[in-house]
Amino acid sequence: MVERQGRWTSFLLVVAAGVSGCGLGREPETRGTLAVVGGKVVQVQESEKATVCDENFCEPNYIYTVNFGRTRPQPPAPVPAPSPTRTPGPVPPQPYEQLDYSREILRVPDAWNLSVGSDEIVVAVVDTGVDYTHPDLRNNIWRNLKEASGRTGVDDDGNGYVDDIYGWDFVNNRPNAFDDNKHGTHCAGIIGAEKNGIGTVGINQKVKIMPLKFLAANGSGDTRAAIQAIDYAVANGARVISNSWGGGGFSSLLNDAIQRAIAKGIFVVAAAGNESNDNDSRPTYPAGYAGVISVASSDQSDGLSSFSNYGPRSVFIAAPGSSIYSTVPGGSYEQLSGTSMATPQVSGAIALALSVNRGATRGQMLDALCGSARKILTNKAGCGRMDVAELLRRVSQI
Repeated sequence: MVERQGRWTSFLLVVAAGVSGCGLGREPETRGTLAVVGGKVVQVQESEKATVCDENFCEPNYIYTVNFGRTRPQPPAPVPAPSPTRTPGPVPPQPYEQLDYSREILRVPDAWNLSVGSDEIVVAVVDTGVDYTHPDLRNNIWRNLKEASGRTGVDDDGNGYVDDIYGWDFVNNRPNAFDDNKHGTHCAGIIGAEKNGIGTVGINQKVKIMPLKFLAANGSGDTRAAIQAIDYAVANGARVISNSWGGGGFSSLLNDAIQRAIAKGIFVVAAAGNESNDNDSRPTYPAGYAGVISVASSDQSDGLSSFSNYGPRSVFIAAPGSSIYSTVPGGSYEQLSGTSMATPQVSGAIALALSVNRGATRGQMLDALCGSARKILTNKAGCGRMDVAELLRRVSQI
């Protein structure tokens, strides 16, 4: 049970993450075994497994995907380091209000009367990376300033990562989390695409998005990389961690990383999943871990999206995730659907609320987020469907 303030005390958070690959009776995919040796999580060679695991804690190295286990991912192939260049701004399309219904449903323009966001609030997007050169994103991307002004090849800030100006690529173990898929860039745009007269607008017009890549170009990653990405976000100042992925079974090691983040007051948000699964009876991860804000997907008519997982006890809140228009690499835009798209709506809303009241406690914020939601879909997501304007009004009065 997670203690909450007000009427939402002891709301049960038990499930929801971009749908678990173990859902619907399938055995979770794994990539070998992890062990905790000398306080560090390490990959164990099959030939050493018996010896190492006899003396140390071990568990499967689960695979997570952006498609939440609906197709079996192929092993990620090594890819050359990207050489991103600033892309030209696209031709301004029709007004974003006509392209993205979710802003009106969530009453985001009304929320902007209180705040358009803050570049002091950092949201970590743990995903396939982010195109940090995208014209709608580049001004809202987090930069590691000590590395940016430091010496090439030197860990100028002493955080254990060399030249990590734009986050880190934990798939290929190299600096800068550039997106070679599109999923992470799409999620980032929902959180914080700039209002600049082109493309779309995120829930925050101003914010800092920290790109963290643990999912490969094929959309799959593993527990060890996920832990590294979450720990990086915690160590480098993220206030919100957005997770639009899922798979695997219960991982004590991943849960420990998430609980370390929550203990520091960080809001960890995760997708409920895309298998039309009842998460109350069959948990999915990482959204099933205690304290995680799990998110179901709603549609333009305020119904539950046909693909969305649900659960009034395990899924915290719903937000629009069907046919959401957002950024993709190369200065482009697409409509995508999934609880993956609903999750950054909530992550972005929390960041916007923090820009109004940075001193709000975790309990106060969660109580405001839940209490401000429209009381529809409460039989699918316990708090209902998010209302950003009402959230900001409540948080401003704390």
